[in-house]
Amino acid sequence: MRRILFFARSSKYTLGLPQGFRELGCPVYVLRDLDKNSIKEAVDYFRPDLLITTGWAYRRHKRKYIDQLVEKVAKYRIKHVYWATEDPRWTEACSFQCIEIFKPDGVLTIHPESIGKYQRLGIPAGHLDFGCNPEFNKLEPLSSHYAYDVALVGNGGKEWNSYRKDSVQILLKPLVERGYNIAIWGKRWERFNEELMGFKIPRHMIKGELPYEETNKVYNSAKIIIGLQNDQEMLTSRTFEVLGSGGFLLTVPTQAVNNLFIHKVHLVSSSYPEDTVNLANYYLKDGFARQVVAQNGQREVYVNHTYKERAKQILKFVYLG
Repeated sequence: MRRILFFARSSKYTLGLPQGFRELGCPVYVLRDLDKNSIKEAVDYFRPDLLITTGWAYRRHKRKYIDQLVEKVAKYRIKHVYWATEDPRWTEACSFQCIEIFKPDGVLTIHPESIGKYQRLGIPAGHLDFGCNPEFNKLEPLSSHYAYDVALVGNGGKEWNSYRKDSVQILLKPLVERGYNIAIWGKRWERFNEELMGFKIPRHMIKGELPYEETNKVYNSAKIIIGLQNDQEMLTSRTFEVLGSGGFLLTVPTQAVNNLFIHKVHLVSSSYPEDTVNLANYYLKDGFARQVVAQNGQREVYVNHTYKERAKQILKFVYLG
């Protein structure tokens, strides 16, 4: 089997795709930090067949070590795929920068419409969604610390100039304004732009940052999980993670959501604030109906959207063209 070198620091990545390759029988080395010794161990000793880099991976490391990694990968002719997980919002600032630095053999993007941007640069490109890891995204006992009626895990926007703004106004605003039992975890909510967004979030609802390792507990403990979407054409990682955890997901009916999931079967989706209130009221009262949808959603992602399936897609892209 192919030997995989996975370069990422965040648990969001290290608890995901590497497990998919392991389930295919591929030896995996997760490279979290860069220095002379770690590069030597990861490349010279492990001798991978394929390097996978993700997102903003280069930003927290010294450029000299990044360059050493790139040089060794070229020396041993190791295939290299960059997973563009920040598209389309940060394609130029992040993805194009990574391409310039890492010089990958190909790019896989979470945003289908961005594929052409890479192809026009002469780089082979394709689409790769996020997924779930059943070893992490799974059912577990309810935690009283996270037992809210409604929970949201995700960062607040900086400028709110993407579809994420619409998601917040459709899903979060009506529930906040009506005083539901809500908890919000993530960055920047304490600096929420009330004037721009048109509503105020009470301080007691804002819980601060949450370690990724704790997210599964939230999804298993809150009755309803709000799933914001950033774009009509792509899905956030939390879409798959919430469903994989067996959580009940309330999101918006983007094209990407509707392409993969069925409303009131795998999840529920709301187009207007009034829909959000009606759906929340119904499923908060009917625990059995909520459980059926959550179970269907988990079953669907376990069959079609695990990181094992994503790992297969990567190997096909790299070695079968």
